[in-house]
Amino acid sequence: MKTMWISALIVCIFAIITPAQQSFAQAPMQNIEGNVNAIMSKLNTALTFTDVQKTKLPEVITAFLNQRSLILPLAGSNPKTYDTKLNSMHNGFYRKLKSILTADQYARFLTLKPADNDTTNVLSQLYY
Repeated sequence: MKTMWISALIVCIFAIITPAQQSFAQAPMQNIEGNVNAIMSKLNTALTFTDVQKTKLPEVITAFLNQRSLILPLAGSNPKTYDTKLNSMHNGFYRKLKSILTADQYARFLTLKPADNDTTNVLSQLYY
């Protein structure tokens, strides 16, 4: 009887924790506008944008994050396809960045890549 209660308790705990973990893992993509603002703030601090760059970059970053959010479900269901599509999207995104940033800014941008895909670092969304 005691084992049954413990088992039931464990099942209930997993039922509560599992959806919370899933929504936490996807939460960064739910607020794209907020993420773009946070990304721009971090990048501007590190790269010091011109006024023109401050108007062009949010559009490029928003477009990239919107595209990424569309393929995000593939990360779980078809990781190989997800990786292929994300790699292609990164190539296009980085090409656009190169046309907006100076060579020095772009080189510094590449050094900002976090070592791991860290969900607490908003910049990870641009690199992973």
